[in-house]
Amino acid sequence: MPQPFRAIAPLPIKTEKLLLLQSQSLSLAFSVDRVQEVLLQATVTKDQDRSITSYRQESIPVVLGKKSCPQMPKVTLVIIKTPEIKGGFVAIACTKIPNLVAILPQDWQAAEVDTSPWESDGKVYNLNAVIYSHVVGIVKRS
Repeated sequence: MPQPFRAIAPLPIKTEKLLLLQSQSLSLAFSVDRVQEVLLQATVTKDQDRSITSYRQESIPVVLGKKSCPQMPKVTLVIIKTPEIKGGFVAIACTKIPNLVAILPQDWQAAEVDTSPWESDGKVYNLNAVIYSHVVGIVKRS
């Protein structure tokens, strides 16, 4: 005898969606809520002593690892929402193409990693032996 149709489906597993990126020695995990956009083959230029890229007719700062990014004609940039700084955005130059992943809350591990200038909450995610630190903000300079 056929089974009656079930009107109640199991609830979906709660997942967190992250963008994983590598920028020189930094491996960072950003919640997709903090990511504005990923730009492929963007240009980084110098304006006086800082690295910038043009985004929505604004100049926003660009970092590579823990330092200002050198001039680059074609680089992958991740635009991060940073309400902590003037302008509200900063771009991170990536040394590899970023990955979009969905993880379960129990996939996080506790660890303290130096992610400056980024502020971490002490959670890390391990993917293929690369430890990605969860970023919750940027450290404001005094």
